[in-house]
Amino acid sequence: MGKIVPLIPFFVFVLMTLGCESFMKKESKKPCTTDSFSGEIVSPPKSKGYLASGATVNIDTGEENKKTSLLDQFEQTRKALSLSQEKIATLERDLESEKTIKTAFETELEELKKQLEATQQLIIENEKIGKQLEQSQEPYEKKIRELTLELTKAQIEETKAKQELIGLKIEQLVEKKKQKPQNPQ
Repeated sequence: MGKIVPLIPFFVFVLMTLGCESFMKKESKKPCTTDSFSGEIVSPPKSKGYLASGATVNIDTGEENKKTSLLDQFEQTRKALSLSQEKIATLERDLESEKTIKTAFETELEELKKQLEATQQLIIENEKIGKQLEQSQEPYEKKIRELTLELTKAQIEETKAKQELIGLKIEQLVEKKKQKPQNPQ
């Protein structure tokens, strides 16, 4: 234990130096910082190091000798995600509008069903009234036929009577004519 005690201040010194140095490096190597006025994230300018042209790790995507870096792939995935989210949002809006249209159509359908039922009830009532009318017309139609038959018989008798009257008048005229020539003699 006696040998370790003098080394403790040395270890503390090394840890403090390395800790401050690594802390300072982290502060200077922040990839992006926040603008205190607007709250936007500001990226530092690209440096001219060996990674300035992109990551050294490339992944084969399986598309005809096309290799993409992880960062490019991440960017592409991020863009595809944002496009998908926009599509989902538009689809959700379309779905909501379709739902409102569906509910409107359903209420209209219900109203039309009610109107159809009312119309069917009216048709049934009209058929009943038509049958009642036909039934009530039957006795009157029989009476009309009977009266028409009687009228026709009466007209026939009247015609016969007129014919007889005309025949009698003709006979009278013939007799008068016969009597006129006999009187002058």
